[in-house]
Amino acid sequence: MTWRLAALAICLASTMAKAASTPAPLDGPWQLKAKFHSGSAASTMTLGVKAEHVTGASGPLDEAGLFPLTIRGELKEGRAKLVFLFRDQVVGEGLLSAGRDKLSGQGVLYGASVDFEAVRAPTPPAHPRTYDYKPSRYQVSYGPDAPPVLTIAPGDTVRTSTLDNQGRDQALLWRGMPGNTLTGPFYVDGAMPGDTLVVHLVKVALNRDSADMSSGRLNTRAVQPTPAQTPTKGWNNRWFLDREKGIAKPATPSERLARFEVALKPMVGSIGVAPPGSQTLAAGDLGFHGGNLDYPRLIAGSTIYFPVFRQGALLSLGDGHALQGDGEITGQGLETSLDVEFKVELVKGDNLGQVWSEDADAVMVSGIDNTLDTALQMATSGLARWLKKRYGLDDSEVATVLGATVTYEIAEVVDPRPHVVARLSKSTLAMLERR
Repeated sequence: MTWRLAALAICLASTMAKAASTPAPLDGPWQLKAKFHSGSAASTMTLGVKAEHVTGASGPLDEAGLFPLTIRGELKEGRAKLVFLFRDQVVGEGLLSAGRDKLSGQGVLYGASVDFEAVRAPTPPAHPRTYDYKPSRYQVSYGPDAPPVLTIAPGDTVRTSTLDNQGRDQALLWRGMPGNTLTGPFYVDGAMPGDTLVVHLVKVALNRDSADMSSGRLNTRAVQPTPAQTPTKGWNNRWFLDREKGIAKPATPSERLARFEVALKPMVGSIGVAPPGSQTLAAGDLGFHGGNLDYPRLIAGSTIYFPVFRQGALLSLGDGHALQGDGEITGQGLETSLDVEFKVELVKGDNLGQVWSEDADAVMVSGIDNTLDTALQMATSGLARWLKKRYGLDDSEVATVLGATVTYEIAEVVDPRPHVVARLSKSTLAMLERR
């Protein structure tokens, strides 16, 4: 009996070893990464194999993320020889060896030597996790190079904190460099260029009783150049936050402002993902990736949708405001630190191409460009595309709905680019028939 059991164990071990080393089928989607001497690019690649002939497609693998590719090739002895084409023009090739749930090899793209690595998309955990993340380092830019502070999966929740725009924590101690200091980046497992990262703001809460807002004068981008403003000498920018009563008021008001107080409305000022291509943008900048949106509706209960441009998305957030008026017309909101809780989800293979958000009352599409006019046009065009994608409306139906019901909000006028939001109420959407 002993030798028979031993023989059976050897047979099983041999079978398992062969199964473990057997290359996985190439068919289906892969997370493909191309490493160049100057950087990297990643995209979802989908392959099909028939009689050793390979066909497929990939999102852009150039560093600027501009050119989607088609693929053809051959499979022989566990290796795939792939040819990459853009509009029927050969732009590269690669020889990839197939392992268990992995492809790797070398090749050339656009004349540059490339190392290829492809893996299957991770399976989301059966039970979402909640992380209590205490930041130990911060950044002041959105980009592809900062190492992630935490890897999370779709469905996971993170409880964390942010510094104020100067890099101070809830005790007013310096913890990070000034410049809309960001917590992150958070790497979202499975997020690939072309996807949408969904961020639910579960909690946005004040964690101290003070804020600062530059308020000696209005920002010159928000007013006419003449007559010139004359700031009051020694004007105090400090505000007192009464969290129990839910109000804010100047810490040392003038006589005429002695009874002036406003309702607290904590919001996340800067939140976004890594920008397109290999760009690194300052935390105070904004664009297709989000960033310094300064939109007062980004409060607890709102959801933000970001187009993904880099593998893992690389989500960061900061620049907390206790309150902000539309446009941030002094150059600051009531700048303070926050406790934040957020949950992430992914929409695979689809995005609007720009940031949009929603709350219980409305859908909001962000337009960010070099002037207020073009920012408004971008917001309107984005909301029109959203209606077409979600409800299948044609141009005349879109014009009818938006012409009668759209509202606009000016979120930001003093940062590098203006931010205009086109807003459509959910009571209006309830009257539309989905296709």
